[in-house]
Amino acid sequence: MNLNFASAIRHALPHLAALLVLFGCVRLALWQLERADEKQRMMEQWDTAAAAELIDPDELDLFTPVTGRGRFDPERHVLLDNQIRNNHPGVHVFTPFRTEGSQQLVMINRGWHPWDRRAAEPPDIRTPLEITTISGRISDPPRVGLQLGDAGPLDRAQWPNLTTYFDVERIREALGSQTAARVVLLDPEHPAHLTGDEWHTMSMGPERHVGYAFQWASIGLAVFLIWIILTFRSFRRR
Repeated sequence: MNLNFASAIRHALPHLAALLVLFGCVRLALWQLERADEKQRMMEQWDTAAAAELIDPDELDLFTPVTGRGRFDPERHVLLDNQIRNNHPGVHVFTPFRTEGSQQLVMINRGWHPWDRRAAEPPDIRTPLEITTISGRISDPPRVGLQLGDAGPLDRAQWPNLTTYFDVERIREALGSQTAARVVLLDPEHPAHLTGDEWHTMSMGPERHVGYAFQWASIGLAVFLIWIILTFRSFRRR
C-alpha cells in the first residue's frame, strides 16, 4: 500500500508542477493585461481631464490640470533622493505651497535639481518669495517598486530635508496635518520649475505590459505543449 502510494505521488508530481507553472503564467499574463488597461486609462485621463482650481488636491481626479494663486515656502523643501537625469545624480524638489485663503499646504514637485551627495552643503534652491500663480497637474506621490525599510523622520529644525521615500505621514509630522496627500506636478513652463523637462506620466507604457503578457502566455503555451507531449509518451511506454 505504501509502495503504491509513493509510486502514485512520484507520477503525479510532474503533472502538479506543470499545472502550477501554467497557473502562474496565466495569472501573470492577466495581471500584465490589467496593468496595460490601467496605464491606458491613465493616459486618457491625462489627455481629457478638465481644468480646476487648486483648492483641495485630494478631492480632484488624478492628472487634473489645476491653477492656484498663493505663496511658496522658500525654506522647507523636501528633497527626494536618487533621481537621475542624463546620467547625473540629483533630487526632485518638493516645495510647500499655500493658496490664498486656505490653510492647506500642497507639495509642488518642481522637478530635478543636481546634487552631489559628497557635497557638505545642501543645494541652493531659488524660490519665488512673492505671491505667484502656479499651474500643473494633480498626481499621486512618487512610489518605488521595491521599498527597503521605512522613511526616517524629517528634521523640523533643519531644512531642506533629504528623504529616500516620499512618505506623506512623515511629511505631515514635519509640516503639519493640513498637508495634502496628493502633490502637484508643476507646469514645466512655469518659472519656478527647475529644469523645464516635460513630465512622464509613467515609466512604462501599456504596450510594454501587453508585450510582457504575450511573453508569459508564450511560456505557458510552451509548458503546456511539453507537458502534453511528455504525458502522451509516458502513456505509450506503459
